[in-house]
Amino acid sequence: MQRPNAWRYPAKIGMIWAVHITAAPAANALHALLKRILPPAAPPLDVETQAKLLAAIHRVTPSAIVAALALPALTAMAFWREASSLALVAWTGVMAVQALAWAWFYVGYRGDAATMNRSTHTDKWWANMRGVVVLSGVTWGSSALLHLFTDSTMFSGVLFLLTICTLAGGASSQAPAPSNLAYAGLPILVPNLLLADFAFPGHGMYVRLLLLAYALMLTRHALNLHGTLVRAIQLEAESRRLARQFQDEKERALHASDEKSRFLAAASHDLRQPVHALVMLVEALRARNQSAALHPLVEQVAASTQTIDLLFRSLLDLSKLEGRKVLPTLEPCDVARLVSEVVGQFAEDAQAAGLALDARSPRRLLAMGDAVLLRRALFNLVQNALRYTERGRVLVAARARIEHVRIEVWDTGAGIPPEQLPDIFSPYFQVHNQQRDLSQGLGLGLAIFKECVRLMRGTYGVRSVPGRGSVFWFTLGHAPAQAIASGAVLPVAGPEQTPVEALLGTVLVVDDDRQVREAWTALMQAWGVHVSCAADGAQAERLLQDGLRPHIIFCDLRLPGEENGLDLLERWQETQPQARMALLTGDMKSEALLAAEDAGYFVLEKPADPAALRLLLRRWLETDLAVAGG
Repeated sequence: MQRPNAWRYPAKIGMIWAVHITAAPAANALHALLKRILPPAAPPLDVETQAKLLAAIHRVTPSAIVAALALPALTAMAFWREASSLALVAWTGVMAVQALAWAWFYVGYRGDAATMNRSTHTDKWWANMRGVVVLSGVTWGSSALLHLFTDSTMFSGVLFLLTICTLAGGASSQAPAPSNLAYAGLPILVPNLLLADFAFPGHGMYVRLLLLAYALMLTRHALNLHGTLVRAIQLEAESRRLARQFQDEKERALHASDEKSRFLAAASHDLRQPVHALVMLVEALRARNQSAALHPLVEQVAASTQTIDLLFRSLLDLSKLEGRKVLPTLEPCDVARLVSEVVGQFAEDAQAAGLALDARSPRRLLAMGDAVLLRRALFNLVQNALRYTERGRVLVAARARIEHVRIEVWDTGAGIPPEQLPDIFSPYFQVHNQQRDLSQGLGLGLAIFKECVRLMRGTYGVRSVPGRGSVFWFTLGHAPAQAIASGAVLPVAGPEQTPVEALLGTVLVVDDDRQVREAWTALMQAWGVHVSCAADGAQAERLLQDGLRPHIIFCDLRLPGEENGLDLLERWQETQPQARMALLTGDMKSEALLAAEDAGYFVLEKPADPAALRLLLRRWLETDLAVAGG
């Protein structure tokens, strides 16, 4: 259908304005409809979220500049003969003004970002963005006026398509700020709605409905996109907040752990002293007791003392293991020999309980482990099995598999309910000791076992059937082939039953604690050893200058003043060459202790094990006396 030229028929323009005047009631109805269709307004946004939304709009600004310059120019060139040249030039110039506005927004936004704080920068450019968006909507909406300056239906169709594309692009690019949809969308829609009858005679109502439906769909899409962006920004902020909170909590936990380690390092010496003295005094009492009536009481005191000693050592051991104070040295270890030694160590306990204790392993089986940690892990498993097995047997088995060496401890005890299996390796957890009987330990044995295996880079686990028994296992890596020929053999560190005959010799003990000195005196005299005690290095020097020639010197590492036990032993190496020397310490870790170990001194940990101490005295004194006699 041929359209009359708008310049020749001013009556048409008058009709258009009439439509514009009567459109006000329709606009009100449309506003009411929009409130029903569109989602409710979101709560106000914080500055951080606004800043990120503004940055999202800023990222598409270069595209808006290119579109404002390229699309009008291409359209004008393509339809130069289909419309008024003056109108096309004017429209292209108006769009160039829009491009300049977006360029000003882009350059100013980036320039102020380096000089303004985030809040001020966001407030300024959020307001400026609205002005640029309104200008953008007016300039793109001015394309509808070109319908008045053309007779080409093809050109009007292209302008209509351009309007639809502009609305779609604006809905996506301006979704971070939903208010921009109104600032830009209404100036674009209104002219096209008013001129729909003129652009498409006979189809104006259809075009209006199409534009309105399309605008509603885009608005809904833009609002959903805005909600998604806001949630993503808020989730990112929440994630950063949680990450900072986690880091702060981690630092507090590490600080608390360091404080605990420092406290244990500082207090362990003082904590060990009374236990050390108690153990030695009780052992001296056992050696001196000649009364059959007192014997049961003395043995009960000794058993209680051993329980205290075991619990105390377990607590400190677990603290050292969990605090990474133990650095394992992984080397080839003879697992077969270890199994045999640990089984032999518990043989009498098993016999006394009426249990069979057996070992099953190859004659030679090497695995990569730490000798001390490996022995402690197996010791705790066997001790745990014997403690909770009333009848039947305990079997310790070791075997080589393709991937690793596997060590197992089987028992015929009460077993463990399935729901409690995940907790049995936790500190202080005991399945069959709900009354917290301290004679059965604190529930640290399996926790220490777990830490020992973890430090040796092994794996561990348990299978259990209630009423039938359990099997605890752990695995270690194979020793390298080149190391098998010279594989290390675990040292025997278990208690040894020593005869009760008197030990002959002279011992010098240097310790600043009076109770510990009195305990040394009581124990050494009970064993028949001549003992002299000194509270510090100066007192010990006076004893040596008065003619004391000890066979053995036991010196506490931590002493009053600036001098420590290591300094004294270094000096006495020159002046007392006949004496064997050992350091006593309650420190978990210290520079002096590391220096003593590096220097090769024998170090006894407080509280000292009486059986191990007696064995050491017997070996050293018998050797010295044999050399002297020879």
